[in-house]
Amino acid sequence: MTADEVQRATRSAERRVEPEPSRVRSTVSPPADRRNAAPAASAQSPGRRSASNGTQASSVPPKRRGPWWSLSGIGVWGWVWRVATVLVLAVIVWGVAGYLALDSAVSDANSRISAAGRAQLTPSSGPMITTPTNILFIGSDSRPDQKIPSRSDTMMVMRVDPNKGVIKYLSIPRDTLLTSGPYAHEKINAAYFFGGQAGAISTVKKFTGLSINHIVIVSFTGLSKVVNDLGGITVNNPTPLHNCAYPWPVLHVSFPGGKISLNGTTALEYVRVRDCDTDFQRQQRQQVFLSALKSKIVSPGSLLSAPWNGASLIGALSTDMSTTDLVQLGWAEMTMSQSKAYRYILPGTAQYIGGVDYVINDPVGSAKVLHAFLGT
Repeated sequence: MTADEVQRATRSAERRVEPEPSRVRSTVSPPADRRNAAPAASAQSPGRRSASNGTQASSVPPKRRGPWWSLSGIGVWGWVWRVATVLVLAVIVWGVAGYLALDSAVSDANSRISAAGRAQLTPSSGPMITTPTNILFIGSDSRPDQKIPSRSDTMMVMRVDPNKGVIKYLSIPRDTLLTSGPYAHEKINAAYFFGGQAGAISTVKKFTGLSINHIVIVSFTGLSKVVNDLGGITVNNPTPLHNCAYPWPVLHVSFPGGKISLNGTTALEYVRVRDCDTDFQRQQRQQVFLSALKSKIVSPGSLLSAPWNGASLIGALSTDMSTTDLVQLGWAEMTMSQSKAYRYILPGTAQYIGGVDYVINDPVGSAKVLHAFLGT
C-alpha cells in the first residue's frame, strides 16, 4: 500500500470509533443547578407554562360552582345572602297572609256601617300617618238577650295627630244632658238609641264642634273574646272599686287601684260597672282599658301575630275604616306618644233631676278642654 492509502485507511478507522456528539451529550449528566431547576419548572402551574410559551393549554379544568341553594364551600358572604333571602321571603309571606286575614275581617266590619252613618262622616284630607284624624268610638252596651236598640255605653273621640306625634282621647260622659237638637232633654247616649250611627255621629259633631272622619262601634260582648284571645291584658287602674253591684249577671265586683290583670270576663265587668263611682271615673277606666288593649295587640311580644290579633279584634267592631286605614292606625299606635297628659274628659256637674242622674255640661271648661285636645 502506498503511503497515501495508509493515511486514508487510518482516518477512516478513527472516524468509525469516534462517538457521535449527540449521543455523547445525551449520556452526560446535566450540571447540578440544572437538575435542581428542572423540578421547579415542572411544578409551575399549567397556566403559567401556557403563558410563558404561548402554546401549552391548561390541563386542570376551572372550579365549577354548585347551585345557588348549595351550602358546600359558599363562604361567609354566601351564608349571609342566603339567610337574608330566606328572611325576606318569610317577611313577605307573613305580610301577605296577615293582610289577607285582616282584609277579610275588615270587609265584614265595613258592611255593618250604614249608608246614613257614612254620610255623616267628614272625608279625611290625607292619609292618617300624615294628616290629623278624628275617630269616634262608640261602645254598645247591648245585652246578649236584648232585642231592642241599645244606648251607647261609651262615647270617645280619638285624635291621631302625626304633626305632633301624639294620640289623644276625649271622652264624653254618657249621662251628659242635651239641651238642643233632635234629642234635646235626653242624655247624649240616647242619640245612638234613637238615631243609630248617623244620629250618634251628628250629635257628637254638633256638641263638640269636631269633625268626625271615621267611626268605630265596639261590641262589649265581643271584646270579652278578644281579651281572652290575647291572653288577657294589664291595666293601670286609676279608680279603685270595692264590692260594686254588677247586674249582668247579678254579682259584686272589686278592682284595686294600680296595675291589675284582666281576662275576658273581668275586662267586661271593669269597663261596664258604674254603681260605685261617677260617670267621669268610669270614663277614665274605659280610656285606660282601650289604650291597654291596643298596646297589647301591637306589643313586641304580639308582633308576629298582630295581623291575626287585629282580625280577631275587628270581628267585634263595626267600622268604615279600610284595611289600609287600620294598618296606618296600628303604625301610629306603635310610634306615637299616648301619655296620660293626652286623655281628656268634657267637664260637667252631676245632678239628680226627676229621679234620673244627669251630667250638666260646663261650656267654659269644655271649650278649654277642646282647645287642648285640638292642640290649637
